[in-house]
Amino acid sequence: MGAGRDGARPGTPRQAGFWATMRAVLWSFFGVRKRQAWLDDAGSLNPLAVVAAGVLAGAIFIITIVVVVQVVLA
Repeated sequence: MGAGRDGARPGTPRQAGFWATMRAVLWSFFGVRKRQAWLDDAGSLNPLAVVAAGVLAGAIFIITIVVVVQVVLA
């Protein structure tokens, strides 16, 4: 079988990009997700990319909280 228009083989799930991974991680921080969107993400997200995006989003969240607290207390 040949490759499709995007270079992927037919029938194989397409790998999600950086922004799609970040969007899925941020939605998981919020805790609300439609089932179909979750199923789509489960088939296309790379677990290592999800872990990296989670660590990055968590670090940004903590830094933001620290900065806001320092500004309020100043």
